Amino acid sequence: MRIPDTHPELGPAFPLLGQPIKLAGFELPNRVAMAAMSSGLGSPEGRVTPDSLEYYRARAAGGAGLITVEFTCVDTRYGRAEMAQLALDQDEFIDGHRGLVKAMKDEGAGTALQLHLPGQLADPRTLQGLPSGPSIVLSRRDGTPQCLAFSEEEVHGLVRAFGSATERAVEAGYDAIELHGAHGYLLMAFLSPLKNTRDDFWGGDETRRLNFPLAVIRAVKAALGPDKPLIYRLSSTDYLPGGITLEDTLRIVPRLVAAGVDAIHVSTGNIEGSLDMTIDPMSMPEGWRLDHCRAIRDVAGVPVLGVGPVRWPATGETAIREGALDIVALGRPLLADPFWARKALSGRVKDIRPCTNCNWCFDRILRHETIACAENPVAGYERISRALSGGGERKAIVVGGGPGGMAAALDFAAAGFSTELYETRRELGGGLIASATPPLKDKLFWYLDYLKERLAESAVTVHCGHKLDPGAVVALAPDVVLLATGARAANFPLQTDARARIVSAYDLLMSEADLPPPNTLPVVVYGGGETGCETAEYLTERGYSVVLVTRSPARQLARSAEPMYRKQLRARLANNMALTIVENATIASVCGETVRIEVAAGGMEISCTCVVMAQGRESGTDFDIALSRQGIPFSVVGDAQSIGRIGDAVHAARRAVLHLSDSHPPARPNRGV
Repeated sequence: MRIPDTHPELGPAFPLLGQPIKLAGFELPNRVAMAAMSSGLGSPEGRVTPDSLEYYRARAAGGAGLITVEFTCVDTRYGRAEMAQLALDQDEFIDGHRGLVKAMKDEGAGTALQLHLPGQLADPRTLQGLPSGPSIVLSRRDGTPQCLAFSEEEVHGLVRAFGSATERAVEAGYDAIELHGAHGYLLMAFLSPLKNTRDDFWGGDETRRLNFPLAVIRAVKAALGPDKPLIYRLSSTDYLPGGITLEDTLRIVPRLVAAGVDAIHVSTGNIEGSLDMTIDPMSMPEGWRLDHCRAIRDVAGVPVLGVGPVRWPATGETAIREGALDIVALGRPLLADPFWARKALSGRVKDIRPCTNCNWCFDRILRHETIACAENPVAGYERISRALSGGGERKAIVVGGGPGGMAAALDFAAAGFSTELYETRRELGGGLIASATPPLKDKLFWYLDYLKERLAESAVTVHCGHKLDPGAVVALAPDVVLLATGARAANFPLQTDARARIVSAYDLLMSEADLPPPNTLPVVVYGGGETGCETAEYLTERGYSVVLVTRSPARQLARSAEPMYRKQLRARLANNMALTIVENATIASVCGETVRIEVAAGGMEISCTCVVMAQGRESGTDFDIALSRQGIPFSVVGDAQSIGRIGDAVHAARRAVLHLSDSHPPARPNRGV
């Protein structure tokens, strides 16, 4: 794998990650914790559901010392962050949480519950009227209220609500409580000079803005007692002009600890304005928050948890050894692989299914869907997932070695099929290689390497550099076939002459097209989608000047990309001095080195080294007719079926394997074409 098994100075089992640690009177068996994440699995009333229970049971079985249950609303009268958010503001919710705690403890994990109020960030669907926050917020357009201010009496009621929810959590059996004081939610909003403009006991200067969080801490700690730990999750900075800075946080943390906090959980960002620094995309480097964790640990005097910056055990082990944090908090990595901790602590790093920060999971939450993982098709579906079975030594042929094809081959083998995987190119990866090649997307190679490792250890027979046509597939006498042949270049008419040098962006990123060395002439990239934008950045990093021609307005560049990644990609493009963007334009012709570009104001001609076409790809396959004629059960997945993301291909592959496992066609003695 491209990530080493171990740090050169460490043993394979990561001894510091495996050390116990005490929070207040509670001892965690190791330094790995699951961070609270929205799952969307709660009921519309805020109850724990059977889906919630099995989701958390699976994570608890994976060996993390502490499992933190997602944000839970302490007073639903003021709205919830989402329709499926859990609640604990009534006694009727206790039994559901009690069952959840038992499920996790039966697997050997410590349990924590994150308590929360959304404030201004309440989902409008959960409100009877306007949201409430520290201060009134008026519309910039017409001056009408967008958010109401909590009254003095209401603030005292909120403090009591946190205390009462804690009492219920203790009754349900939780070992610890975490307060969600990050990401712009109510506790953080009271701290923020941008959101808290009051001039009373609860706001004004920094000291008074702290009074609400301190009151909540005291109420929660009183309900918890001295032996159960209270963890406070905060954003070290919100990355907003005039907002909370790291320097502010370093002053605030000692006061939080003095009020009763037993551990600090470090995050960053704000849902309003800097969400990409909260739900960090794959363009952020491994360990990027550790400097903030270290600075806070230096002043906290209590253990520090760090979330988001760690994807690999070696990073976490080194961070603990160098004093950056005490506990590695994992969110998305435990979606990808619930057994991250067990595998890490036994030295089986290559067995960890890696989180690539693709944010497919968060994109689902933004669409008000339940949690899922691009790479782990079981995550979020634990209760209803079927075991892979039914192969019975039947023969499965997989055509295409991209992510969907590789995942399907592994699933077929796990189901008991005799499985062969055919890939036209000399190496596996397909479109995953093109996706991982642009700048700051190398985390996708982690997943490619993982799939290759799993295939090498499996019973799958892999044939690379072997192109199959429909007749050849039929001649292999398969019982079932899965087609993951990928997308094809879209047919985009363009007036050219014999001297025009035109290559496809896909071929370029797949290293199947060559360009002349950089010179004084630019490369023209035609297409402002995600691939075109990434190709433009890829070329500028290699010394080329680039003209990016897009038919859409520049504000729509890469509009289908994952939102957090897109925000950072567009910012990089805007600041790229080697890149010129021509918006609302089309290429009329390419004649030799001359490109004619049509824009609303007329036409213009530029000279270029070559034109890179990034006008998209289209789905389709040539195999379905032949297979249907022979009565061979088959499924089409991935971009061959519909252009999508890696998660779409992997999930479609799992569904297809389950479907084909159920198919038992009659014997076909003659399968010739």
